[in-house]
Amino acid sequence: MFKLPSPGLLLLLLPLLLSMVNAQQCNWQYNLQTNQAINITSSNFPRALPAGSSCRYLIKAPPNHVIHLTCRFEVYPDICQAKFLFISRDGDMEFRDADRYCRMGQVSRTSNYQSIALGYQSISASTQQRARLSCQAVARRVPCDCGWSQPMRITNGVEATKHEFPSMVGLREIGSNLPIFCGGSIVSDRFIVTAAHCTVQRLATRLLALVGDHDLSSGNESMFAVQYAIQAIINHPAYNSIGDSNDIALLQTLAPIEFSRGVAPICLPFGQTQLAETYEIVDIAGWGTLGFGFAKSNTLQKAQLMTIVNAECSVRYNGTIAPNQVCTYDHMGLGQDSCQFDSGGPVIQRQRSRMFLLGIISYGRACGQSFGIGVNTRVSAHLNWLWRYLGGSVCAR
Repeated sequence: MFKLPSPGLLLLLLPLLLSMVNAQQCNWQYNLQTNQAINITSSNFPRALPAGSSCRYLIKAPPNHVIHLTCRFEVYPDICQAKFLFISRDGDMEFRDADRYCRMGQVSRTSNYQSIALGYQSISASTQQRARLSCQAVARRVPCDCGWSQPMRITNGVEATKHEFPSMVGLREIGSNLPIFCGGSIVSDRFIVTAAHCTVQRLATRLLALVGDHDLSSGNESMFAVQYAIQAIINHPAYNSIGDSNDIALLQTLAPIEFSRGVAPICLPFGQTQLAETYEIVDIAGWGTLGFGFAKSNTLQKAQLMTIVNAECSVRYNGTIAPNQVCTYDHMGLGQDSCQFDSGGPVIQRQRSRMFLLGIISYGRACGQSFGIGVNTRVSAHLNWLWRYLGGSVCAR
């Protein structure tokens, strides 16, 4: 039979029971506009936060903004015991890479990109330590940015460094058993560039864009991995499947893409930058097969190739190469090449510590052959068409 505790024991337990009732668990999100400031305080402020409390706050700003956060954390006694403050400059609500504070003081931090997260935790409901928190956050516009990368296998390639290519997109189709069917590149917060032959027979409402990922076999390997629904497909009006001329398309996402260390737009060759397009070392990247007819790669792969002039490419490939196409060549004879399911992915040229989209993977012959040739859509030949849709949403460098 269940026996009620004695009245004396209830009196002893009452403070603990009250603290457990008063302890709060909360999650808040704030969406700031330009120069907008908000104040965040701990529960019961200016009184001490309840013992055992835990609250998290996610603060977001528009694209091309950062968040400046200043917090005053007051703890008594001033020792690392039971009260902690966490700040993630990446906006990670799990605080996996967060800074942790447990002593009294003032701290100022700026978000890496457009999100920042903070939280406090009282890990004991019975501690005598007391604390309170007061913060202010404000959103500030910064110059547009593109083509950034983390510190510096496609067929016979090597695994890319995690988040080395933050503009990389894997395209998925709802209901398909394929992890991805093509690649793509983020060029603004609402648009992805890919190959028209990847999208011309598909419906926008059935497509998903996977960004910020590296290992497709792991569901939580990347804290930046997000899927975005596609609102519209814009295939180039002059796309011709015979010879894959004008093999370029834009995908418009239903919601804006949030940029981070693992998700970012690649630069397009607008503005004053003139890219050399022949005999240049370039990167290609994708989750395609590791050889002709082989299994697809779970991890993002990369390879380095060389671009060659179209006349030389026509001879080596034994086929006509259009002016709006650019060829990549396995100049080292290592069998490095794009392969099945890499279509739509990027041909990347690095310049001035930035990555530019030189081409879009289009087609080739049996992949993985030594000194093989790949044919790609030349992005510089389609800038007017791209600008018609991207306009001011793209960062011109």
